[in-house]
Amino acid sequence: MISDESKRKFESIVKNMTPEQRSVLQYHFSEMNDEQKEQLIEKIISTYDKKVANEAPTEQTPYSEAYKEHIQDGPRKKRRLKRKVRNGIIAFVVVVLFVVVACVAYFNRDKLLEGRGTAESVADTVPEETVTPTPEATATPSPTPTVTPTPAPTRVPVAADHPDLTGLTVVIDPGHQQTADEEPELYASWLSSTKPRCTSGTTGVISGVHEYELTLDYSLVLADYLEQCGANVILTREENDVNISNQERAAIATSAQADLFLRIHADAAGDSATSGVRVYIPDSGSYTDTSPSYAQQLADAVAQAEGFEVDRVQRTSLYTGLNYANSIRSFQISLGFLSNIDDEAVLVDEENMVNVAEAISVFCGNFA
Repeated sequence: MISDESKRKFESIVKNMTPEQRSVLQYHFSEMNDEQKEQLIEKIISTYDKKVANEAPTEQTPYSEAYKEHIQDGPRKKRRLKRKVRNGIIAFVVVVLFVVVACVAYFNRDKLLEGRGTAESVADTVPEETVTPTPEATATPSPTPTVTPTPAPTRVPVAADHPDLTGLTVVIDPGHQQTADEEPELYASWLSSTKPRCTSGTTGVISGVHEYELTLDYSLVLADYLEQCGANVILTREENDVNISNQERAAIATSAQADLFLRIHADAAGDSATSGVRVYIPDSGSYTDTSPSYAQQLADAVAQAEGFEVDRVQRTSLYTGLNYANSIRSFQISLGFLSNIDDEAVLVDEENMVNVAEAISVFCGNFA
């Protein structure tokens, strides 16, 4: 039996849902008996409470505010931070030198003026040999300014036995973007059909998280992890508010002659019970013979890290980003289904992001 407090909390959650989310929820209820409805309500409340707890700053959270800032702004901010610290040190040295030179000039000027004034005034009254030189003033040293270095963002925790990926170039594509671009582009150079340049993706049923936000968070964590393993990592985007077509994303990977092109996605399905990890690979190109076995290995590794099953490993020509990158090893990973409340609860967990990064790093070791 649902308590009154749980009922009030559930009503509050539903009130804040989008119409689409409420529609999905109503569909679930229409197919359930009373006991199943109660179980679903408790699960929704539990997922919501966990999300709120993860967002609240506590001493127990494994991630600092600096880390949260890092996974939002990405590696580019780290490079900007390094430049700022370096430039700040240079500026500080210049200021100190300027202060020293100015102080020396100032005190020498006083000495010269003091000596000249004494000589002129005494020359009219006493012989030169009786002049008693005025003692020099003792210079008071200027306080040296101190510079407090800006702390570097906390890095993603890396396993002690992580693979050595030195020399490996990995291009990571966080799927989708904040604003969709409906301009058409070809599925592939050899196909006449088109699709939008880029879309914004799906949305979580309970949390309301946007896929484009989630894929960027996972990609930034993955990039940091792989960099600490020694890999050279390139991100196709480091912000949500961009406009980069799928064909352009593939071009970034091919131009870099990447050893691996990893496209990070979540997924949605009409059936809310659909769950698990999917990996797609191009059905044409240079690696059609070996890619299926590697794709299965990648799917198994990510699914095990998340506690999911593998839903599908599939060759396809439906994804522009894969078609235009079929000259290199390309994989599109769907980490789970935001249309499934159980998958969603795992996907929004920061700890899961690190688990996925570790699993993918081990997979990347095949090509290092």
